[in-house]
Amino acid sequence: MFIGIIGNGGVLIAFVKNCRLRSARNMFLLNLIITDLLLCVTAIPVTPWYALTKNWTFGALMCRVMPLSNSCSVFVTSWSLTAIAIDKFVHIIGPIRPPVSIGQAGLVTAFIWIVSTVINIPYLMSYELVDGAYYVPNNTAPFCGLFCDEINWNGETPRRLYGSAVVLLQFVIPLTIITYCYSRISAKVARDMIIRNVQFSKSLSIAQREEATNRRKRVNYILIGMVIAFIGCWLPLTVVNVLKDF
Repeated sequence: MFIGIIGNGGVLIAFVKNCRLRSARNMFLLNLIITDLLLCVTAIPVTPWYALTKNWTFGALMCRVMPLSNSCSVFVTSWSLTAIAIDKFVHIIGPIRPPVSIGQAGLVTAFIWIVSTVINIPYLMSYELVDGAYYVPNNTAPFCGLFCDEINWNGETPRRLYGSAVVLLQFVIPLTIITYCYSRISAKVARDMIIRNVQFSKSLSIAQREEATNRRKRVNYILIGMVIAFIGCWLPLTVVNVLKDF
């Protein structure tokens, strides 16, 4: 937690102080820093303590706000990574187009935060602090202590429909867009290098051709790594949420 706060806080301070870091793509990276900080000061200290003690000691307000904050952070992270992929796609596939400006990146960032918050408002409404002595979920034995749980859904069907929509918007659609963008970028880079090698085949040495091939491989590895990292980070959480809903 402290490493996350110090590391992300240092990058945030550098971004504020250094004007040269204020680019459109760094605006999206700034989103990732803010969501990391938000999770570091809310989810990381609260969730393990609650899981260990089986007693919610953080008050009714935090019971409603923290699920909203956590889910909103995940949404913002997913769509910020998607925005970065789209920005790279536009820059490489359509180089004649003007680059995304800082103002446009700011509008996209604000849109991501607003939409993410609106989509996750049901979490704010559904979670409530309850006394374990009077709250017995699924016909289990009563517990001592206070619990923060989803109890304000009108049946299982609305909760499952909402959970399915969250999985679609939080994981499936961003993953589809990211995979498409990076696949097109990889194909474009490979095609350009082949054309360049053909045009300059007589003037290029064997070492230069090998360097071009290795460069293309490195680009492909980086792009594939980004997709794998996205899946590895968010697929476990998505699976847990699906199992919880169904």
